[in-house]
Amino acid sequence: MSWSKISWGYKTVEYFHPWLAASLLILISIGLGNTPLGFAQLKPGLLQLSIVDGESDQPTPARVQLLDAQGNGHVALDALPVDGDCTDRLVPADLTFERAVALLTKKVENPFTGTTQFYSVGKSEISLQPGDYKLTIYKGPEYHVQKRDVHIEADGTTKLTVGMSRWINMPEQGWYSADDHLHIARPIKELNPFISKWMQAEDIHVANLLQWGLSRVFHNTLQYAHGPESIYREGGYILATGQENPRTHFLGHTITLGARSAINFPENYLIYRLVWEEARRQGALSGYAHYGTDFLGGHYGLSIDLPHGLLSFLEVLQFNRAIYNSWYDILNTGFRLTPTAGTDYPCGGASIPGRERFYTKVEGAFTYEIWLEGVRRGRTFVTNGPILEFRVKGKGMGEKLILDRPGSVLVEGRVRFDPTWDDVERLEVIENGQMLRSFPRTGESAEIRFQFEHKVQEASWLAVRAFGSKLGEINPLSGLIHRTMRPTSEAHSAPVYVTLKGAPPLSAHPRAKALARTWLARLEDLKARLAEDQIENLAKRLERYPYDIVEEDLLRKNSSALIKEIQKAKDYFTRLAR
Repeated sequence: MSWSKISWGYKTVEYFHPWLAASLLILISIGLGNTPLGFAQLKPGLLQLSIVDGESDQPTPARVQLLDAQGNGHVALDALPVDGDCTDRLVPADLTFERAVALLTKKVENPFTGTTQFYSVGKSEISLQPGDYKLTIYKGPEYHVQKRDVHIEADGTTKLTVGMSRWINMPEQGWYSADDHLHIARPIKELNPFISKWMQAEDIHVANLLQWGLSRVFHNTLQYAHGPESIYREGGYILATGQENPRTHFLGHTITLGARSAINFPENYLIYRLVWEEARRQGALSGYAHYGTDFLGGHYGLSIDLPHGLLSFLEVLQFNRAIYNSWYDILNTGFRLTPTAGTDYPCGGASIPGRERFYTKVEGAFTYEIWLEGVRRGRTFVTNGPILEFRVKGKGMGEKLILDRPGSVLVEGRVRFDPTWDDVERLEVIENGQMLRSFPRTGESAEIRFQFEHKVQEASWLAVRAFGSKLGEINPLSGLIHRTMRPTSEAHSAPVYVTLKGAPPLSAHPRAKALARTWLARLEDLKARLAEDQIENLAKRLERYPYDIVEEDLLRKNSSALIKEIQKAKDYFTRLAR
């Protein structure tokens, strides 16, 4: 039995890791080789690595890559244990602290670099064979990536301190990053320091840890608490419980953030409205995951639920991919949903926490409740690196601009980025889902900015989006939907909503009426799939998705109520389409 310790700054955590013995055997075998009498020709050296914040000079967590001349990654014995959890369990996890930590791993396989990495709490010791190594350290998109050449002498100690410097400081401007979709189990509160340091290493200020459910269970990726008791904070970093429940492959996957207690109606699992109403009563925010497209059936669930006015957000950036069309259709039909982003780590395939994230403007002190209010008000932009600014006649993302009459408004914006990581090609202004203006990058500039006058002639929404490619990354070879997608740089702002006094709203535009007919067609299609002679086929199709099983008995039990929900939505869109 082997034990090791990690110092968290305020206490030392001691934990058992059975892989340590195996690691030592591997090191011994490397040293032995074919040396006579079993003695290594050269004794290993030791790298003592300190990672510090460039401003405070204090230790700071980060993600570390250390490659030898053959491109093999090396992991510190005192690396931070981490892991996600996608397991569908018949019974809830019941773990002691020691057992929970023993299930974690120190090795991180980064799908975007094809290399082995690890997380450091700010101080790490690594035993290495003599030779030359390439060190790379990451800490989220606001920090410069740090690279160093390291030489290790036999039987010697190399001490290296690396400062992590920022190219931008968003919290100083009131903007805080979040991943709204993390499946990281937290069955006991003693895991909080581990997970918090992990999120700090990726510079995720609000980590939403989603407990997820099915029609038969709601205890996967178990969290020890919901509501205020679930909130754990270290400095400017917050962990909070959320939920991905309900979720089916023909109505879509949903997310609720900020609920005071877990929300689940297993006997009426297909009537999502019940969850939205309870979430609203608890002051929580509800939305759809995975773009709201036909992928996982989100466009069906949205067609039922949008008319209730109980939804707050939609994930539009995930899986190294941005899909905006469904969101644009929602906005053009007159509904307002805040754009959010999250990784679905690790359940969506190849990713790392915070790869896709969103920033929220926080007014006043940074707390979880005030952060939720910023999301509720639509003060966000989504990104996997580039940083956006956008204003229409002084109004920012998520705000409303009311004009007395048609006329010109000043539209201005900017995207900034780290040119060693993101190659942003252009910045586009979008009006009602259509590109209004496009601004290409000039030369080697690390930003694109614009300012122009635009004549607003009808109720509209305007937003800005950036697009480009990632540098030094490869295409992930696994995942649900991004096998053929090259790594891209993406960012999109929440809209500025413009209304004209006395003029028709967005929902009265011919475009909205055409979209209403699209929503009606989806509702008709869903109703047909729920017909008595089709339910058995629907249940069989669901068997293809073991993570979203809905039993035939529940389908039959809920079908009548679901058809009533469909009819209510049809009545709404029928009126809108006239």
